[in-house]
Amino acid sequence: MKPTSSLALLAALASFTLALRAEPPAPPAAWKSSHPMTKAPASGDNWWRIFDDAQLAQMITEATKNYPGLQAMLSRIDQARAAVTIARASWFPRLDATGSSTRDRFSSNTSFSLPSANTFKTGIEVGYELDLWGRIRGGVNVAKAQEQGATADAQALGLMLSGEVARVYFALRSIDEEKQVLSDTLKLRKEALDLATARVEAGATNELDRVRAEAELAGTEAEIASLTGPRTELENSLALVLGRVASGYNVPVRKLPVTLPTIPKVVPAELVQRRPDVASAMKQMEAAQARIGVAKAAYFPKVMLGASVGLASADTDRYFERDSNEWSIGLRFSVPLFVGGQRKAAVEAATAALKEVTNNYEEKLLTAFKEVESLMATLAAQRTQSEAQQRLQTAADSASKLARQRYTEGVTTYLEVIEADRTALSARRALVQLHGQQLVTTVQLIKALGGGWKAPQ
Repeated sequence: MKPTSSLALLAALASFTLALRAEPPAPPAAWKSSHPMTKAPASGDNWWRIFDDAQLAQMITEATKNYPGLQAMLSRIDQARAAVTIARASWFPRLDATGSSTRDRFSSNTSFSLPSANTFKTGIEVGYELDLWGRIRGGVNVAKAQEQGATADAQALGLMLSGEVARVYFALRSIDEEKQVLSDTLKLRKEALDLATARVEAGATNELDRVRAEAELAGTEAEIASLTGPRTELENSLALVLGRVASGYNVPVRKLPVTLPTIPKVVPAELVQRRPDVASAMKQMEAAQARIGVAKAAYFPKVMLGASVGLASADTDRYFERDSNEWSIGLRFSVPLFVGGQRKAAVEAATAALKEVTNNYEEKLLTAFKEVESLMATLAAQRTQSEAQQRLQTAADSASKLARQRYTEGVTTYLEVIEADRTALSARRALVQLHGQQLVTTVQLIKALGGGWKAPQ
């Protein structure tokens, strides 16, 4: 063959691969909700900034640094990177320094004239495998995919961790807001008790009104106390993910964010494929594809280029003489002729593994789209519910003021005041709880989209 033809053949063989390719399922053309899709890229770095809450950002940063599980996952990435380096080493020639000193005794009944002899050898050996069938390249691709999968797993854990911090944080803030509503109501209950007491003393009403007002006051105090336990539990949960001792950790009281982050009118479907758990499943699929190529390469000859140079002598005094030089160079190949069906079984196992991880990937992708659809629908329903609840609270507050005025004027009984106050309190608490639920649902949507919906400018 001409040199140019040989080079062309080697180049073609170098790009040859026996790995299979599996196409992932395409994203849907449109969301079920009113949000359309585009193919715009997106980035989910530091998604929590959209809430504009410095304390939340500080907690997430602290949790990322201190959570032991995440640190262990980062160690897995280091292991995977080392595995890539190990796999890539097979691409390069192997250079070995050799040496030996032996004394052999030969049988007197053979053709050897000497019964014993010394042999001293030193040298350098070079070996290089021609990766004609992609065996080495497939191993490198497997290692790369595993490294990228480990990175995606760490990102998935980081996303889960930051989302859990935000969820617990907003749940805790919702309780703080609810306690504030009850504290405001407690003041009104005390004023109502003073009013009822004054009216009883003035003979304008009977003792029953005062007792009812006192019961309402005690009930409000009990409701405030009932929120202490759940808040402490949430506070301890935050301490756990932050890597702190729960007994010495306290979160100061703060209000919920007033406004909710606005979901853009366009939500790219590719955001779901950016999810770390989905990305990890895809890398597992790519690794399985490469393993098939490695298994198929076992059917073809393993071709090695080798060379060695050194010194050999039976006498150390003549070791460095010219006649002690020896060298060799050659091409060697080997291929198993019979291995009891091992190669076929290896290909079948690798193919079955690819089917498994492909199905797992499709399941994760479909689950991700389902979660996004459900959460966007939930947020839409919560927005509608919030608008109605706001109107309910406004009307209930007005009714409570009117009932109290009517009672002061002696037009109605205290039962009307109690009923109106209970309705107003229930409406305010429900609105606070709903606002907290909207924040938590927003966090869940961010997680389902792999870290928000922010597209680069």
